[in-house]
Amino acid sequence: MRQARTARTRARLVAAARDTLVEVGLAGAATAAIAARAGVSHGALFRHFPTKPDLLAAAVQAILADLVVGFGEDLGRDPGRDPVGAAVAALWRVFRRPDMRVVLEIYVAARTEPALAERLAPILDRHQATILAEARRLFPVEAAANPELDDAVLAVVYAMQGAAVGLFSPDPAHEVAHLGFLERLARRELARRPVRYPPLGE
Repeated sequence: MRQARTARTRARLVAAARDTLVEVGLAGAATAAIAARAGVSHGALFRHFPTKPDLLAAAVQAILADLVVGFGEDLGRDPGRDPVGAAVAALWRVFRRPDMRVVLEIYVAARTEPALAERLAPILDRHQATILAEARRLFPVEAAANPELDDAVLAVVYAMQGAAVGLFSPDPAHEVAHLGFLERLARRELARRPVRYPPLGE
C-alpha cells in the first residue's frame, strides 16, 4: 500500500517536472513550482528526489521511454513503407517533439553540472543500447552486411539531433530539405563498407 502510494507520488512529480520543463524550460523549472503542480509539498519532493539532478534524470528517463514507444507506434502505422524512409521520418518527428527539446536542453546543462551528468550517464547508455537494438531489428540485411552498423546509426541520430536543435521555429520548406538530406545520409551510411582510419595524431 505504502509502496504504491510512493510510486504514484513519484509519477506525479515526474509528470509535473516534464510539463513544467516543456512550458518554461530548464532555467524556469523551479522545484517549488514542480512540487505545487504535482500537489505535494516542497519538502515531499526532496524526500522522493533528494536533489534536483535526481528529478531531472527521472524526467529524462520517462521522456526517452515514451519516445521509444512513440517511435514504434509511428512505424507501425505504415508497415508497408520502405523501412529506411519510415524510420528516418519517424525519428525526425521524435526530435521535433517539445519534450525531446527538454531532453536536449538537459543534455547541454549536464556539460557543466557533474552531478547531473553522473545521473544521466546510465540512462543515456541504456537508451543508446535500445536505439541500436531497434536498428538491428529494423535493418537485418544491413546489419549482416555492415559490421559498422552501430556507428552508422549513431552518425545519423547525431546529425538529426544537430539539425533539430538548429530549427527553433517550424519552417515546412526547411523541414523537407533537412528530412531529404537525412534520409540520403541514412541510406548511404547503412549501406557503406568499413573505412579504416589511422588513430588521431598519427
